[in-house]
Parts: sequence; C-alpha cells; structure tokens
Amino acid sequence: MKFILSCFLFFAFVAFSFGQNNIAQPLDGTDCSNLFFRALLEEDVNNVTNLISNDFTMAGFQGQTIDAQFLQQAISQGHINIESGILTGTNTRNYGDVAIVTGKWDVAAKIENSSYQGELSYMTVCVRSGGKWKVVAVQLSPNR
Repeated sequence: MKFILSCFLFFAFVAFSFGQNNIAQPLDGTDCSNLFFRALLEEDVNNVTNLISNDFTMAGFQGQTIDAQFLQQAISQGHINIESGILTGTNTRNYGDVAIVTGKWDVAAKIENSSYQGELSYMTVCVRSGGKWKVVAVQLSPNR
C-alpha cells in the first residue's frame, strides 16, 4: 500500500511539473527587454503577456502606437510574424526600479501584408513592480 501511494505521489508530482508553463521571469531590466524580443520572435503570446504591463504601449515607425491588447491579439491571430531577429549593441541605464534599454534589432518580419527587413533602433522601458520586471513601453525606429 505504501508503495502504491508513493508511486501515485511521484507521478502526480511529475505530471504537475510538466504541466507548468515555461513563462519567463526576468532577472533585471536588460533580461526583461531581451525576453520580450525573444517572445516576439517565437510568437509566444503567453510570454509576451507575462512580460508586458497592462498599460504597455509600443510606438512604431511613423509614430503610431499600439497597446497591450492589440499586440496580444496581433500575435495570437498571426498578423505579426518575426522571421528572424538579432539584438546587438544593448545598453541599459538603471534608475532604481526603472531600466531604459537601447540597442539595434536586425529583423526580418511580416506585419499583416507588409514586409520589413533591416536594422531598427529600439528603446524599451522596463519597470520593476511587485517584485516583477515588466516592459511598459517600446519605441522602434528604422535605421536608414
């Protein structure tokens, strides 16, 4: 009986462990920014949702902004497809619980019916709140 109970508990633990999501938990502002871009590349709406704040905004090439809900929907519906993306030149300035992260993103992407391939300058603003790092704002600008 003890053997059966032990086996049951072991398999319940294993099932519970495998059932957990691999949701990213950033260590600092730089990690938060990097994980955000990786989640975009992987089109992982769960990690994007985990990494962005409720009041998140992203400013695009012509200054148009999108909010958290729009980004989540665009990813889940396949309107954003990041084919490749490499971050370089990352620089972080920390101000207590706020991190400003800048750098370059060499990206190939399709957004709806438009394609883009080239280098973008990016700036992310990450904030630690309640012990968790979140991306609150992103600015993307093409390098011409």
